[in-house]
Amino acid sequence: MAAADEDGWTRLSQGAETEREPVRRSAGRRWITAFIVIVVAAVVVVGGAFLAESVARGFTQDAVAAAVQTNLPSNVEATVDVDIDGDWVLLQILSGRMDRVTISSDDARFDGIPVERVVVTASGVPIDLKTAVDSVDATATLDEPALNELLTLPGNDPQLVLGDGTAGYEDSTTVFGFDIGYLITAVLTPDGTDVLLTPQSAEVTSPVGSLDVSSILDRLVAEPVTICAADRLPEGVTLSDIEVADGFASLSLSANDFVLSGSSLRTTGECPAA
Repeated sequence: MAAADEDGWTRLSQGAETEREPVRRSAGRRWITAFIVIVVAAVVVVGGAFLAESVARGFTQDAVAAAVQTNLPSNVEATVDVDIDGDWVLLQILSGRMDRVTISSDDARFDGIPVERVVVTASGVPIDLKTAVDSVDATATLDEPALNELLTLPGNDPQLVLGDGTAGYEDSTTVFGFDIGYLITAVLTPDGTDVLLTPQSAEVTSPVGSLDVSSILDRLVAEPVTICAADRLPEGVTLSDIEVADGFASLSLSANDFVLSGSSLRTTGECPAA
């Protein structure tokens, strides 16, 4: 009997321990399950937010691109790409203003003049395009023929030849009844809505015999040549920088409190009468 009782107590003790063990494992499993549910829910929420952000960003970029193309002046043709910078475009839209919008085009034409590349960066862009943008910075890259179509030099229709950091042009003047040709090497710099050609050197390109032309050359390099570009720029836009390299000229433009509406883009400045 003692052996039987001992076996019975042993079996009961083992049974009790066996019954308690599943209870502890069940509680642990419930905690792990709850944790996994929370993590999965968080992932779903965050993933959904990122998905909504991605969809909203793509939709907004397409909408802005369509609006820009619709508002282009009649003398401008371009296929534009739009990139909205900054985090959480949904929050930007809700605030009524986007931090920064970059608009670019590789096939723009202005008055029929091909532009190699145009990049426009607008900061503080309102959802309502009838409201002014805080600031606009743009760069237009033109090759040599396009630059000569854009800028009209005074004189006998001289043509700019783009070098490395400089631009040269040939022209002629009349002295004592003689036509004297000359070549000017100049630096292009911006001055508001004007382009200044500041001569660095001058040389005569036609035979002058014993004629002393030093005074002519001195006069040619004494003053910069001013080229008005206001009638080619939207009113309120100014030139901020000009870089010349490898046969191309990159013109940097800027404006503050500028409205990106069709009427603002179509209204250009004026050049003084010649």
